[in-house]
Amino acid sequence: MDKSVRTSDLLRKAYVVARKLKLSEFLEWIENELNGYKGEVPEYRMAKGQIRGWNPYNGWIPLMFEDPAEGEALSERACGQSIAELEHLIENGSSKSTLHMPYPQKIQRQLSQGFGFETEVSLFVGQSALIRVIDSVRNVVLNWALKLEEDGILGEGLSFSEKEKSSATSIPQSINNFYGSVHAPQIQQGNQTAIQVSSTINADSQAITEFINELKNNIEQLGLPLDSKAELSSEIATVEAQLQSPKPKTVIVKESLKTIRTVLESASGSAAGQMLIELGKMVMG
Repeated sequence: MDKSVRTSDLLRKAYVVARKLKLSEFLEWIENELNGYKGEVPEYRMAKGQIRGWNPYNGWIPLMFEDPAEGEALSERACGQSIAELEHLIENGSSKSTLHMPYPQKIQRQLSQGFGFETEVSLFVGQSALIRVIDSVRNVVLNWALKLEEDGILGEGLSFSEKEKSSATSIPQSINNFYGSVHAPQIQQGNQTAIQVSSTINADSQAITEFINELKNNIEQLGLPLDSKAELSSEIATVEAQLQSPKPKTVIVKESLKTIRTVLESASGSAAGQMLIELGKMVMG
């Protein structure tokens, strides 16, 4: 199987084959992989990670549980994103990048009790877990193709004879035999989106612009001494200049945002805490 072919493209070709052979179980599986899962997921899509909460002063920190069983249960979640989304996250991150999957609001409120205030709580999953999902999907397609060949269903291009179509529907082709059991996620997936996090910017230019504008509007409420206010204004100007550039330098924007975070951590005003939370969602490291 050609590794240069994207898994999402491979699935689309498999979809054509499954549809022509009228293999409903495979069609359903391929549609779920292409569009994302809404309910039960195959075993290979259960991902383990580390639960972390956002602390305005220390960034993302691990959560410790008095009951290890509770922590173990919450540290595994269904990865229901479409294959194309997983490919995008992997291709646009480094090998050291992690992905964070925010918990539903109800669970976040419960887990936030350990902080003494409501904050964002997410499961951080290593990139290797997503690579495993994609490899598992490729293996299912490969094994399915080999099984069709063993059963004499070869086709010519993407065309199949009536005999081959009849054979395909008469020979048991249970998709579960190729990937094992399915899991009903204990935590509802909802409109779950995995967010790439690394020592870089995790937001588009529009989000950063909105944050900078909000920061400028609240700068007097931050309780900063004059020198810190001057430093903050300088970094704001740097970010704005980069955002207006036709080729903004990500490294400069990242370093300026990190300096802004350091200044905000020393601020005494009530507005600083919320600004830190917003900034923490955009930059790490």
